[in-house]
Amino acid sequence: MVEIWIYIGSALGFLLAATAIIMAIKDGSKPIRIWSWILLILFLPYAGSLLYFSFGMNLRKKKLFDLKREIDYEQFEKFIDTHSAVAEEAVIARDDVTTKYIHLIRLLTKVNSSIISFNNNVRILHDGPDTFQSIFEACEQAKEFIHLQYYIFIKGDLADRFIEIFEEKIKEGVEVRLIYDAVGSFEPRQKHLQRMREIGVKVEPFMPVRFGRLARLNYRNHRKILVVDGRVGFTGGINVDDKYIKGDPALGHWTDTHLRLEGMAVNYLHFVFLSDWLFVSKENLITAEMYREFEPMGNTPAQIVSSGPDTDYPNILQQYLYILYQAKDYVYIVNPYLVPDATLSMALKTVALSGIDVRIILPERSESAMIHWTVRSYFGRFLSSGVKIYLYQKGFIHSKVIISDDHICSIGTANLDIRSFEQNFEVNALIYDRDTTLEMKEQIHQFEQDSHELTLEEHDQRRNVDRVREKLARLASPLM
Repeated sequence: MVEIWIYIGSALGFLLAATAIIMAIKDGSKPIRIWSWILLILFLPYAGSLLYFSFGMNLRKKKLFDLKREIDYEQFEKFIDTHSAVAEEAVIARDDVTTKYIHLIRLLTKVNSSIISFNNNVRILHDGPDTFQSIFEACEQAKEFIHLQYYIFIKGDLADRFIEIFEEKIKEGVEVRLIYDAVGSFEPRQKHLQRMREIGVKVEPFMPVRFGRLARLNYRNHRKILVVDGRVGFTGGINVDDKYIKGDPALGHWTDTHLRLEGMAVNYLHFVFLSDWLFVSKENLITAEMYREFEPMGNTPAQIVSSGPDTDYPNILQQYLYILYQAKDYVYIVNPYLVPDATLSMALKTVALSGIDVRIILPERSESAMIHWTVRSYFGRFLSSGVKIYLYQKGFIHSKVIISDDHICSIGTANLDIRSFEQNFEVNALIYDRDTTLEMKEQIHQFEQDSHELTLEEHDQRRNVDRVREKLARLASPLM
């Protein structure tokens, strides 16, 4: 009897592994990533196969997002057709920063339907207290709707304050809709979400994971968006989590960067939310009435760049690569997760070797040992290529920022890793403006003062045990 069960188990393991390997080969991902999964499956048939089905499947070309993609653009394309020609003429006519980046603007318009707009007022928000004060003030002034989505929306003082505002505004006739990521916001008991449903908030999880649908675990909505009445929008790195106002018990002060937008750019940010809302709720709010015409709120050119497994191209990766290769003087990057693919890694090294001042600010400590050692495994080659690395000392820095040449500034949700470029749903705001870039540059210099600059000599003197940890963690990077 025991032998029969051994044979059955072996046969099931073989069948499971064979299925996983065939799907990995048909995946269409990078060869190194496919081989990494195949080797894992061969060595650990059961565990490797389950891990692949949970985290490794590439659904970019599959039917999971077909409905989302098809319905998204029916109304939006009409809006795009109306404004794209006007935007192109405006860029050509202007003698400013946008002229230098006209090919980047055209690229993002073509692959992301992201039209540049010029009548925006942009305000950089630093850290949690500044950000949530501005968000709560905007929500308190809502007349029609509040639409928000967060990767992390968990219980605490911030969630309670949102509930207080929502309850008051719903009594005034304001509609409130919330999307939360089912994995990022997971808690054993979600009383705050139930409370919001009870007061009339329309709440939807993004791709909840259920048995038989483990592949969904791999595709998370990492966006942070809040739009009030279609007139004020917020995006950036900040989630709804009390560590943004109270700090983290293990990592200390939580530093981050967010953005407040007014003007035509809010339409494009709002469309990203409406697209996701359609996907999770099947309620189609993408109508002509949702797009607003604005009197000039400012004079700041901006483009909203979204990316995810439902797009044909890795739009945010393309954005980063273009900024790097277009740089003439410097590129400064702030990001907590540096696990680049081969193209971004080569771009960083090539640009630094060409004499451009490339600086990356990362946290000294990470949220997990795996991430910590994987990130550090890239330091040696970057430092030897001339990339400057600063390790932030005053807590954990979570900002996702890139600026270049005093002209262009990107603030958003995307990390510098394969997951953000290919598997997560992300959004960045790209600002073509000298004043905004210089403001962010000043903040980055403050980050540098609060950091330790790592030199190649110091890195080469690290302990042998740390070298082993880096190499072991690096083996998992194609799977991340």
